[in-house]
Amino acid sequence: MPPIRNHRAESRRHRATTTGIALAGTVVLSASTLLSGAGTGTSWADSGTTAAASAAAPATAAPGTRGAELATGERVDVIDGSTGTGTGTGSGSGSNIRITPGPGRTMGRYAFASTDGDLSVRPVDVRQPVATTEIPAAGNGKPASAAKAGAAAGPYTVKMKVDGENSPGSLFRIWNSKTWASYSISTDSAHPSASIKLPPGDYFSVVLVSEWKSPDYLLVRTFKVTTAALTVGFERKKAKETGIRTDQSTAVLDTSSVWISVPGGDVAGFAGGGRRWDGMNRKVYVTPFSQTGASLWLHEIQVKKGSADAAPSPYRYDLTHSFKDTVPASPVKQVRTANLAKTVTAVRAPGTGRSGYLFSAPDTGGSGAYIGSAVPLGGSVTEYVTPGMPYSRMLSYDSGGHSVTMPDRTLKAGTSAGETLGTAPFQPDPQSDYSGSVRRAATIQLYEPYAFSDAEGHSAYDSRAKVSYRLAFRGQTLAEAKDLGALKTLNTGVPSGSGMYELVHTADRKVPYSRLSTQVRSEWTFASAAMRSSGSLPLVDTALTVSGLDARNTAKAAPVTVTATASTRTNGFNDPYDDVSTVTGIEYSTDDGANWHGLPLQETQEPQEPGETDGSSASATLPVPANASFVSLRVTAANKAGGTVRRTVTRAFMGPAPQTDQTVGATMISKVVINGGKPLTLHNDPLQSFTARFTATDPSGIADGDLYLYRGAYNKPDAVVTGWPATCKRTNATTSVCDVTFGYLDPVASLGKNALAGTWKAAAWARSADGQSLTDRQSVQTVQLRRHSRATVAATPKPVKKGKTLTVTGKLSLLNLENPSQTHYVGHGGQSVKLQFRKKGSSEYTNVKTVKADSAGKLKTTVKGTKTGHWRFSYAGSSIASAVNSSGVSVVVK
Repeated sequence: MPPIRNHRAESRRHRATTTGIALAGTVVLSASTLLSGAGTGTSWADSGTTAAASAAAPATAAPGTRGAELATGERVDVIDGSTGTGTGTGSGSGSNIRITPGPGRTMGRYAFASTDGDLSVRPVDVRQPVATTEIPAAGNGKPASAAKAGAAAGPYTVKMKVDGENSPGSLFRIWNSKTWASYSISTDSAHPSASIKLPPGDYFSVVLVSEWKSPDYLLVRTFKVTTAALTVGFERKKAKETGIRTDQSTAVLDTSSVWISVPGGDVAGFAGGGRRWDGMNRKVYVTPFSQTGASLWLHEIQVKKGSADAAPSPYRYDLTHSFKDTVPASPVKQVRTANLAKTVTAVRAPGTGRSGYLFSAPDTGGSGAYIGSAVPLGGSVTEYVTPGMPYSRMLSYDSGGHSVTMPDRTLKAGTSAGETLGTAPFQPDPQSDYSGSVRRAATIQLYEPYAFSDAEGHSAYDSRAKVSYRLAFRGQTLAEAKDLGALKTLNTGVPSGSGMYELVHTADRKVPYSRLSTQVRSEWTFASAAMRSSGSLPLVDTALTVSGLDARNTAKAAPVTVTATASTRTNGFNDPYDDVSTVTGIEYSTDDGANWHGLPLQETQEPQEPGETDGSSASATLPVPANASFVSLRVTAANKAGGTVRRTVTRAFMGPAPQTDQTVGATMISKVVINGGKPLTLHNDPLQSFTARFTATDPSGIADGDLYLYRGAYNKPDAVVTGWPATCKRTNATTSVCDVTFGYLDPVASLGKNALAGTWKAAAWARSADGQSLTDRQSVQTVQLRRHSRATVAATPKPVKKGKTLTVTGKLSLLNLENPSQTHYVGHGGQSVKLQFRKKGSSEYTNVKTVKADSAGKLKTTVKGTKTGHWRFSYAGSSIASAVNSSGVSVVVK
């Protein structure tokens, strides 16, 4: 048998400077050198402090967080202390900024700036300017600015104006162009005051200007302070459009990040957004400048025109360019597809959903932003990438609950080998560079966040999972916690002597974007003693792979090969011989673990030699039954020191049988109401939201539940719309009412296909409070999703003589989801429309006749002029189109 590659070890070796965790609908500003700090809020394993047995503050991929809420409700978090491996041009210690929308909102576009580690973020996709959120640095080694250090002369007042006015909603940044000491100006959105006192010197200044439904501006000025106050003006008319252009005629901008960087890592720019609410590309303008040390950076993702979340583009241009020291009069970079790197990335589906979101951030040597686009689940995307540029990457499912981190990647020009993401089983990857349970002296910290990594070894967690821990010593429970967040830790004191411990870690999830790995449970025994410094617990781990799964992680009714690899976490104190690990058993279940069937281990790779890391492996043939909807897997392993593990992955992959409704026990769902019982109408506006409500009952009460909408077949939907996790409020001992908010349904960006209008179904589930019962139903309600209708009317002649012919014309049209950049509405032909009349002095219209629209939606008819009044067309609507009345046209009869 050929050697089995340890995917997780390889992933760790190649995980370079992936900095940050992106959520779909999230922009993550990655700063490899900016915001570097002392790491306030680091876990005790890093800082040397201890904590009592309790659920600690959330831990993340990088230790320590700080954050705040933006004026529009989104949450911005700074994750301090990330590290890189130096593969990029600017790898190093630093921090990441993660922006997560609140309920009812989604990622928009943000102006951001970082100076001396102090972060400023302001949402700009809003109708009215809002306040900037300021997050102070955790501490860094940069020198104090010149203003703080004092100066021999001055300081003098410098006023900053945009187009001769104070600029509400603008974000100003100033640097001394000799020392690059930074200065910032606070501008309140309601009462802007753009002025600052500066000592004499040469300065480089940037202002970020963005207004509702308008382009973004990066305006630049250099100026000199001498012996008097002055006013510095920024003019939008001097700015030039910037961007990256390709020779692919069907490619359009999907999202972008544009920023200016200066020596020391400070930045100012825009990130997120991309295509505007009306389908037009968002344009960015920058003032041409020449300044040694300053650079303009462009990062764009371009996709095929007409693509959308529900219909992802078959290709993806991931392009980065910088104008260093000088921004020319035409700051547009032209690239040829033939000169780019090309690769194909396959993304497997986790049992449901239609789209995932692939994010990337260039390692520029300073800072950047994770931006992303939709990619097909159960399909592949051809990527065209700027060659020679290191990129950090991540994949998110749905709203980003399940986030997968990939290794950094630098591609050469030409075609490179592709990769596959999201291969089942989803399982723990505890041996990443910055995670895992540890011990120091007589204290243990339990931290197992990466419970849903893929079989390729890409680390992943699910923020919607609920986690439980139980730690025991010689049969006595030392610490126990249930229903923790996925990134929580549990700290506890332990006996100072050596002995055998038992640890159980369970990660449960029931989510609309995945039907796989609904529970991952690890049961360990391990030997541990007090250590002088922190070290990993010597836990035995396993990694599973399954052959023969298709792009949706489904097996046919045929044998598949299950391979398990075992290894022990090293901490520098273990006897290498004790770490030698062996797979001892593989089992499967087709009824979610009610019954297990052992498999003979057909081929076994001998245990590793002491000191090596790849572990041993064993394989078994699993004959997948034709009636299996899901297959669960269980593997056991042991090491020489007496450590053991039994790891269970419930619903590890899908079987060939169709999935059906599932009910265990007495849990029931009833009274499902979507959008108040009314059809959903898609308007030409992204700020659309609606709610759904259902009642769940069980004799023991309700633990949780959720609901989502889909179009097409349940097992392979054409589109899926998910909301924020349901909030279930208890009304009595047995009953809860669950509310779901579907925030920000953008008809163009989310759906993008006119054919998706019509009947949608709602799938819902609920689980009992005692954990013994559940119901999971594929169709609990339907709702009509309609495109917004418009109707126009005109009449000639006006006035009309009594008894003479009056010609009434108009047009019936529907919102166009597929190409709004050319026309927002298209004719709705073949429909029957009522011509109505309201006589002068009356408030009611009456039907006069029925008119049928031609193939282009045009309406035309004639009537006799008899009375003065108003004429209009009235359309009753259909399963795909909303009802509409045109405005009334007044006609005087003489």
